[in-house]
Amino acid sequence: MLDRFDDRTLEIATVIVVVLIALVILCYLAIFINPQVFFNPLKPPKEAEATPTSPFEPTWTPSPTPTATNTPTPTSTWTPTPTATNTPTPLPPTPTPTNTFTPTPTPTNTRRPPPPKPTATPTPYPYEYIIAEAGPDCQRTWVWGYVVSADGIGEAGVQVRVGSIDGWRGDVWTDANGRYEAIFAWEPIEGQWFVRVFKGGQPRSEQFWFKSGGGCEGPYSLQQFHIDWKHR
Repeated sequence: MLDRFDDRTLEIATVIVVVLIALVILCYLAIFINPQVFFNPLKPPKEAEATPTSPFEPTWTPSPTPTATNTPTPTSTWTPTPTATNTPTPLPPTPTPTNTFTPTPTPTNTRRPPPPKPTATPTPYPYEYIIAEAGPDCQRTWVWGYVVSADGIGEAGVQVRVGSIDGWRGDVWTDANGRYEAIFAWEPIEGQWFVRVFKGGQPRSEQFWFKSGGGCEGPYSLQQFHIDWKHR
């Protein structure tokens, strides 16, 4: 049947097929680079985005306004000079001897100070980290790990808070296997971050701080962090 088409028709058909193949390759490449592209029918779920919050808010203090007051003007006052009067010189009285009693000191009760109160020992948080590892990642800066019970079983629905030294915070929750994951950026960036376990809106662990590097090569290229938590 190919003898019915001339060479020009075959060339056009070949060009169309090559263009379609190139478009398919470009689409797959765009989905590989950015899974959230609009024409991807199977987009992965978006990670929780942390909302920057500032722990300090400026307050305005009004400055006091000075109030003008009337300055008193001194006035001169004339004071008459007293006239000296001759008076007889009194004779000194004759001393009369008197008995002098020496008081006897009365003993007083000395109260001892109360003993110092014992210092309360702070109660440790119920969760502690058991694994802290780091490595390079040239595609993103992130942290992941597991929250397990005292028996080593993953705990689902546990709140894990992440944040940065700049003041913003974000929350993620563990899945059915106790795994959590939080992405800070879709590229290697330099920063200082923390992870902390919460339950019922209250902290249940210490803040675990770590630093990431901006490059993905070399001994200090750290963008992937693995931190596991366990109930005491």
